[in-house]
Amino acid sequence: KPPGIGLRAAGLMIPGIRRVTAQIEPYTRYWDDQNQRAATAEGPLLVAIGDSTAIGIGATDPANSYVGLLRKALRGRDGLTWRAINLAQSGARVDDGLGRQLPILADLMAKGVEPSTVVCCIGSNDVVWSTDTTGVRDRVRRLIAALPADRTMVGLVAGGSPRARVVNRAVRHAAAETGCGLVDPWREPGPGPAERLADDRFHPNDLGYVLMTRPFARHLEAPEPSQEGVATPPT
Repeated sequence: KPPGIGLRAAGLMIPGIRRVTAQIEPYTRYWDDQNQRAATAEGPLLVAIGDSTAIGIGATDPANSYVGLLRKALRGRDGLTWRAINLAQSGARVDDGLGRQLPILADLMAKGVEPSTVVCCIGSNDVVWSTDTTGVRDRVRRLIAALPADRTMVGLVAGGSPRARVVNRAVRHAAAETGCGLVDPWREPGPGPAERLADDRFHPNDLGYVLMTRPFARHLEAPEPSQEGVATPPT
């Protein structure tokens, strides 16, 4: 069991972890279908580079990810039919952003599919699962430098550990150097972790995604998603 978690607590968490993990395949398929339609549709385009939070793992519906909620906020701002191409993958690290997601974005742009807004929020999995902070820091800078700075927002990674601070310093430095917008989606005021996390106690739930989306929406001067109607899980 994870350190510091008693047998009873671990037993309660495992079904939650299984329920959330079971979302990965259908939520990925949802965004694959969305991406295919968006690639040939009309309207301004939002492109996302990221990890499981971009595809909505932990939410009750993949459209409730911060990418889905941000697309809805942009539609509310402009009255236009914004599309979204979500290149994120569950479990993705910065290497995946550089080696898999960024080349797809470059290929889209080479074919004339121009994003109106790019959001890049990746690196939390590196912080959790890797001790190579120097390598992650360098890859973060390379990834951000390759994005179209005039229309890109980059997000800080979650957590306050020493590794997270190192990575976030790199994100801040790269954003300042390139001129990308900078957003912290993890410290939005609101209910505590117990109310904003999914059953696995790791990913956001619907409320967590609402709170995560708000700073992105503010940066784009779009309507912030409301907590109204979002179920708060029992404590």
